[in-house]
Amino acid sequence: MVDITFERIGFLWLLFTIPLMIALHFFLMKYTRRRAVVFANFQALKRVTGGMILSKNVTLLIVRVLIVLLLTLAVSGMTVWIKAPTSTFDYVIAVDDSSSMLAKDFQPDRITAAKETAKEFVDSVTSDVKIGVVSFAGVPKVENTLTDDREKVKETIDKIKISAIGGTDISSAIITSANMLVEDKNRARSVILITDGRQTTGGPLSEAIKYARSKEVTVSAIGMATKEGGSFETSKLLSTIDEEALTAIAIQTGGKFIKAGNKEEMKAAFNTIISQTEQNLPHPLQVWLLGIGLLLLFLEWGLINTRFRTLP
Repeated sequence: MVDITFERIGFLWLLFTIPLMIALHFFLMKYTRRRAVVFANFQALKRVTGGMILSKNVTLLIVRVLIVLLLTLAVSGMTVWIKAPTSTFDYVIAVDDSSSMLAKDFQPDRITAAKETAKEFVDSVTSDVKIGVVSFAGVPKVENTLTDDREKVKETIDKIKISAIGGTDISSAIITSANMLVEDKNRARSVILITDGRQTTGGPLSEAIKYARSKEVTVSAIGMATKEGGSFETSKLLSTIDEEALTAIAIQTGGKFIKAGNKEEMKAAFNTIISQTEQNLPHPLQVWLLGIGLLLLFLEWGLINTRFRTLP
């Protein structure tokens, strides 16, 4: 399966200039024809142009449309994702330990539910899989580097406590987790992000996505949220997940975003992630698109000044 993503999707609005360019082209061509009526010797004009008045206009129009299309796709950061089979994954489990994870819409609370289902996930993977653990709130913390020691990983998950540092820095959590994964091309690399909130501090998520993609790291996100939401500590405020942002992270890194409203749905989310047998590998096309667009630009310049040269 092939997927296409754009890093700067807003630039795709430039594609709307193509129909305007086509309309303007034919308007100017019609205007030029009216002016050509004053040219009395049509036979001479035909011999000079080789009878290619219409064809040269259409050819140049096609070249120009292709130039605009290619350059627009290039600046939009077009990337093609191609699924490739992989033998096994290594994982980093990144657990949100901000204060909102004390909300009790999950039993007994969100942080406990997250840890319990994460430990069940650890037990379910094959023995050759390595797992690391990161906790994050305002800043990420490496709780355990990659290891195949299941008991050690589960003990580490058990010890995660609510952080005293405020905020939620999803961006840094992704970058820290990606850095922990082994640079082994024969093993796929995946981050499992467990969070109930949204980015409130740290760098832009777009930079974290770009970094994960450069490392060929897949990021899947499990969003902990019930329909009612959950208040925490003495606050009456309800914490909510940023579904749009988490979906973008997953899609643009080849992972999955799954919203879970209870522990059973969280278990199902982990099972969905572990069932992946293919790795989505990115193939950025910006350089190729830009190069072909510039070549066509030189081609158009050459045609205008040689074969399709305008009569003086």
